[in-house]
Amino acid sequence: MEPRIDYEAVFLASPSPTAVLSPGFVFLAVNDAYLKVAGRSREELIGREVFEAFPDNPEDPQGARALRASLERVVATGQRHTMALVRYSVEVADRPGVIEHRYWSPLNAPVLGEDGSVRLILHRVEEVTGFLAELGRTAVPDRAELAAAQAEIYARNRELAQANERLSAAADIRTALLADLPAGEVLHLIATRAREIVGADSAVVLVPDAAGGSLVTATVSGAYAEVFGDLRLSLTDDPGSLSVRVFRTGRSVMSADSTEIARRLGLPPEVSVGAALAVPLGHAGQILGVLAVVRHPGHETIDSTAVHVLEPFAAQASIALELGRRRAEAEQLLLVEERERIATDLAADVINRLFGLGMELTAVLKIIQREAVARRVRHIVKELDDTIRQAQAAVMTIQPPEPQRRSLRLRIQELVDTAAESVGFGTTTRLDTHLDSALDEETADHLLAVLREAVSNVARHAGARQVAVTVDLRPDHLLARVEDDGTGIPEGAHGSGLADMTARAKRLGGTCTITPRPGGGTVLVWQIPYPGRPGPGFGQDTRA
Repeated sequence: MEPRIDYEAVFLASPSPTAVLSPGFVFLAVNDAYLKVAGRSREELIGREVFEAFPDNPEDPQGARALRASLERVVATGQRHTMALVRYSVEVADRPGVIEHRYWSPLNAPVLGEDGSVRLILHRVEEVTGFLAELGRTAVPDRAELAAAQAEIYARNRELAQANERLSAAADIRTALLADLPAGEVLHLIATRAREIVGADSAVVLVPDAAGGSLVTATVSGAYAEVFGDLRLSLTDDPGSLSVRVFRTGRSVMSADSTEIARRLGLPPEVSVGAALAVPLGHAGQILGVLAVVRHPGHETIDSTAVHVLEPFAAQASIALELGRRRAEAEQLLLVEERERIATDLAADVINRLFGLGMELTAVLKIIQREAVARRVRHIVKELDDTIRQAQAAVMTIQPPEPQRRSLRLRIQELVDTAAESVGFGTTTRLDTHLDSALDEETADHLLAVLREAVSNVARHAGARQVAVTVDLRPDHLLARVEDDGTGIPEGAHGSGLADMTARAKRLGGTCTITPRPGGGTVLVWQIPYPGRPGPGFGQDTRA
């Protein structure tokens, strides 16, 4: 039987200084080696947040800021992060107000749960303060020169670490862009990495709203996320915002203290802001938005080098916004194409099928003996007519591309043949040979709807034996004529179908007239000018 391992004892006795943190950065456990390098007792650490136990030194906040950025990255990515050499300003135990510089080499690693989320963070540090001091004493005996050598080693290490961070961030963002992630996710990654590298407490990406009158938050990373997430900065009534100024001018702007700007923007009193920097996304003439970073009051100001650090992030954010816009356009195009396909099917199949059913029911009316049944069938025919008109209206709002459209002359002939076969009257059709090429799709759809309504009226009400349909192109207008030898239209008749035909004519600048036919029957004349080409003879009832 294998001996049971006491992992708690192993952890406490480990020579590597290690602390166990919650995802909220609270000390849950520390081993003896960690207490030694931290200069604290277990009671002073357990249950306290890291940055409460080791508060920032306002004169040198880089260590705490770098540690926070590393821990946040571990929680966000679920991956370990090795930090560069960190100079941490720690208050000396038992000597309140006395600060000493410690040099640590930290590693933060996640402990994942079954669902892949971060349950704990292992925070391991290696104390290298003594090593640096010994190295300095060996090479530089003088105490002042020793301090300068330590500072130089630390500065070079930070420069290398920052360069590595920038390369790593660029690789992460490039991977996200190539993976075609949603623009919002990429922008959040950019804001987070920019905030970490510049050493800011908050980062915000602002873009114009749909109306173009305000800048609104696209994403926010860091402190005061809820407040900054609701920002809306007017582009017409500028309250002095750095972001508005940058968006208007296309030039980066820095501020050593943004307290007054925050007050004018109406931010809550608890939101404290200090140094800030805003850079444009895009180039002059095509500014897509603004990337802004903010530090808390008391932290060091942001210098001009931060502008050069943020510029690559701004360029990548511009790409993300542009890709997001292109993706939205592509999705919209796919939607339009799908709607056009549906409209084509609706026009070619469904409407014609409904029209045919209406004609069949009209023919059945002739053999129905009971009035109640006939009345019911007439109601169904009327409902079918209304449905056809609604479908036609829907099709009119979705114009399929030219290659998908069938011949207009063929569609008119099919319409007339369907009515003739269902009801049993004879037909004569004369269609201009130039119809397919002369009319645009909107006009063609209006013409089809009018002819369908006119032929349907003849089939249902006229009792005609013969129907003649003519569509002719004159030098200055189109003439559609439907003539039947039936009983004619009762005086004072006003149906929705007649009103629809008249409305379609007026919409295109034309007219629709219905007159008695000599010898019995009705003549409907529907005529419109060619788009933009009204002629002097237009409006006359001209026979074919």
